Amino acid sequence: MPEQIINNQTEQPAQTEAQGQPINFDDFLGGQDERVKAAYEAHVSGLKNTVKATREERDNLAAQLRDAVKKAEKGSELETQLTETLSRLEATEKRLAFLDEANKPEIGCRNPKAAYALAQAGNLYDRQGRPDWTAIRAEAPELFGVKVAEANAGSGTGAGLPPKQSMDTLIRRAAGRGQ
Repeated sequence: MPEQIINNQTEQPAQTEAQGQPINFDDFLGGQDERVKAAYEAHVSGLKNTVKATREERDNLAAQLRDAVKKAEKGSELETQLTETLSRLEATEKRLAFLDEANKPEIGCRNPKAAYALAQAGNLYDRQGRPDWTAIRAEAPELFGVKVAEANAGSGTGAGLPPKQSMDTLIRRAAGRGQ
């Protein structure tokens, strides 16, 4: 029994050091046994299929809109509405692609919505239409970096932190000389 306690105590610092460093999920999953990998794949496969089907539907809808624009009478109200709808769809796709890329850990964007607004306002895209992250980072470095939790010990209690007290205050109060 004492050996188990000693072993647990020696293992604890190693666990704490490992917990302090962020882990890569792919590395974590690669280290799991086949049962865990199979369970993960079964859990995620439905989500992947849904995403794939949704993207196919979106692409089919965009193709149908393009065909309808070509068939519409030039200068008609229908052509104008279809063109506007198609441009809104393309703008939405561009925004979603931007936000998807901004949320990648290697980009390190803390505020993707603000970064998108900045990229749109300054046309900070490369020739292929992809976000120029170097230019965006140079323009607003405060949007990038590791997210820092703002912790408050009194959060959720409705009271906040108790007032700070010094040892002098406590001694004076005990002696009957303070408030």
